[in-house]
Amino acid sequence: MTFARPLAAAFAAALLMIAPAFAKNFAVPTKNPAVTITVPNDWKTQEIEYGYSARPKDESVFFSVEFADARNIDKMMATNDAWMKDNKIKKVEPIKVDAPLNGIPATIFQYRTTDENGPTKVDFILLPAGENRVIMLTVWGSDEERETHGKELDAIFGSIKAIN
Repeated sequence: MTFARPLAAAFAAALLMIAPAFAKNFAVPTKNPAVTITVPNDWKTQEIEYGYSARPKDESVFFSVEFADARNIDKMMATNDAWMKDNKIKKVEPIKVDAPLNGIPATIFQYRTTDENGPTKVDFILLPAGENRVIMLTVWGSDEERETHGKELDAIFGSIKAIN
């Protein structure tokens, strides 16, 4: 019996050490999903109008995943224009690039702009979701903030998988 107590304590300690490795998994869209995405467990997530958002504890970087019918993409983009204005992100002409993301065709709109803290970048990444649906990923943060959370952002983007 005395052996079991230290073993249980060691097991509990091991669980505490690996707890940060756990992550939150999302299937997007929620109905008939097209992709899965994993965000770090210690990032704060919340439901937003068209999907989910996530931020690290210091809230320096913003990530979201949204989905809509292709016919509603203009409304979703208008909502994002309003979001940029609300967050004092200066609207500029984006750089547009077509490039695959983990084998999924993607269109990236990168805004190299400013917010109330200075230079920043906002990326809107559009992915096809089948059945005339679109998924949009958003990343917002300065180069320094993105670098600080680079491993986490790489893990998020590396986790994006198409559901076939």
